[in-house]
Amino acid sequence: MLQEVLMMLTSTTITDTITGQSILALGSEGGDTGHLYFTAMSWLSNSRHLIVHTDMNRETWTGNIVRFDTETGDVQVLEEGLTWGSGVVSCDDIIYLLKGNELYAIDAWSGERRTICKLGEHCTFFGPLSITNDGKVLGVYWKEALHPSEDAESGGAEWVIGTVNVASGELYEAAHPQFAEPYPIANHAMINPIDPNQVFFSHEGATEQIPDRLWVVDTETGEMSNLFSQKREESGRPVEYVGHEIWAFDGSGLYFVKYPHSPDKPTGVYFVDRRGERHEFINGDYRYWHVGISPDGRYAAADTQEPGISKIVLINTATKQSELLCELPCRGMHPGHPHPSFSPDSRKVTFTFSDEHDVLHVGIMDISDQL
Repeated sequence: MLQEVLMMLTSTTITDTITGQSILALGSEGGDTGHLYFTAMSWLSNSRHLIVHTDMNRETWTGNIVRFDTETGDVQVLEEGLTWGSGVVSCDDIIYLLKGNELYAIDAWSGERRTICKLGEHCTFFGPLSITNDGKVLGVYWKEALHPSEDAESGGAEWVIGTVNVASGELYEAAHPQFAEPYPIANHAMINPIDPNQVFFSHEGATEQIPDRLWVVDTETGEMSNLFSQKREESGRPVEYVGHEIWAFDGSGLYFVKYPHSPDKPTGVYFVDRRGERHEFINGDYRYWHVGISPDGRYAAADTQEPGISKIVLINTATKQSELLCELPCRGMHPGHPHPSFSPDSRKVTFTFSDEHDVLHVGIMDISDQL
């Protein structure tokens, strides 16, 4: 089976019909191919080898984790039968992955696998994972099924935000947010890249109904705070619909998107500092959906949500000017969202797109000319 995977994952260079720019496209005859979630690094430290999820089943999102050499085309299978959205690559080329209640690590070069920690059998980890810049602490979250008592209404589940020391496997419970129904979910936990004592998490739900999406917790004190106070009508209904947050690599704050259908304008890419004391509008030239940030902090890469297609846009965070990189077919469902992200050297933008047969590929664009 491994030999079959090696034969199936191939690369080709295509030219964007709108901008004329070149895209290195990775794909497989065996199923969909996608990179990791946009908040999780997909590249190894050399910015040459990319970790992708390939031969995915469209219904189950289950496929194989492989290491792809963008210069030679060589492929190495590292893990089989894993659900998309479960991993993150560390600065020292360790891939951390989730499966059920287990958090484990695979060395991207040797393939050596080790368990980091396990939750109780009634708990389940969820992705995406996040990790500090030094590769020492992971940000995690999980769902804990509560054991029903004689009072049936006391059953259910609780969402927990935590951190994990990758060397010792020590798991720390930082917060039990307990948001009220009908939107009780706390997810998308992301550790501050430079401060392991601060973890972001989101109040998940219909964006039109959530007035307090962006949260952080101080793991030393347990204090939780809402970073971005969303505007509301007199009735209390939110008029700023926000989400898809990502830390700046220097830990100074979070970039996020105010979605195009928000009643309050302007919409687009925003930034809020890590204390929630200042927020800033970055760019609203397009109908933005997700936003990734380059490790050097100079650029953002955002995709757009449009019928059947998605644009990938490069934004200069200093000048706030945008440049269209490409426009490609987009499957409007996971794992087919473009989710643009960067290589460690900030010179490549990576995203997922559909071909003419709606098969998912990973696209890589070199933006060296913009640097």
